[in-house]
Amino acid sequence: MQPQRLFEIVYLLMERSPRPAGELAARLEVSERTVRRDVDALSAAGVPVYMTRGKGGGVHLMDGYVLDRSVLSEREQDDIMAALSALNRTGAAGVASDETAARLGRLFQRENVNWLDMDFSFWGAPPNYRAAFDTIRDAAIGRHPLSFAYFDAAGNRTERTVEPAQLMFKESSWYLRAWCRERNAWRLFKLFRIDWETLRALPETFQARELPALDEGGHMTGADRLVMRFAAQAEARVREEFAPETITREADGSWRVTLACDITERTRYYLLSFGPLLEVLEPPDIRAWLREQAAAVARTYASDDLPSSSASSSPAADR
Repeated sequence: MQPQRLFEIVYLLMERSPRPAGELAARLEVSERTVRRDVDALSAAGVPVYMTRGKGGGVHLMDGYVLDRSVLSEREQDDIMAALSALNRTGAAGVASDETAARLGRLFQRENVNWLDMDFSFWGAPPNYRAAFDTIRDAAIGRHPLSFAYFDAAGNRTERTVEPAQLMFKESSWYLRAWCRERNAWRLFKLFRIDWETLRALPETFQARELPALDEGGHMTGADRLVMRFAAQAEARVREEFAPETITREADGSWRVTLACDITERTRYYLLSFGPLLEVLEPPDIRAWLREQAAAVARTYASDDLPSSSASSSPAADR
């Protein structure tokens, strides 16, 4: 007697009861005699299942039957459903997870089995971004190398072939942790900087490497002293992106942030992202660099006239 077949009988009866013994036998690919023996075994185990003869007869399951609460509490049932739903949204469980969740939902008598949803793309993400995420995920699971063009913070383009290991969400952005064959080292790639049109998974497979602990040092630790003053309206971002012990509220409502960090090119462009909400007080060379960048932006927008290339492509110019 197979426990799996007994579970299947209970599941089928929870979908619809009664069911003719012949129907159950056909579904399970056994004889009606075997079905009767299984019903007896279930009944002896305390499952409220029984058989009747005549019109409307068949194998019955008592209305309202659910799994024994001594086996799984309501909280445990909810936890299982939530875990299945989350796993299904990642795509890692395959298409069968939808059916599994639906079955368990009926067994647990949980109608709202889709209360949890996760979308890994940003608002308004184009279809090729969603496809890129799926390609990276599938390559990491199947251990297929990825090939793509990548842009660094300064816009420099390089061609990379990597062995994907982990998709990671950090500071409101998605990253790929992978072994870079060009650098012969572990690297962190921001998904936004991958040229999605060039992204492809290679047919070969690779031997998984041991993934090292993530270096949390990032661009906000080091030996250089960085002192910044943020406008009052930058409060939300300041509190979200800097440690509390580095932040001081000034009398005028502004925010002073003092850090010891390595000021790299990435750090410079990170500071530039705050625009007029930030004034760097130290060091002087970063103040000068930001001033130069601001002047360059001002020159770009000094005139309301569009570049000639844009004007020549207008419908009026075509005529």
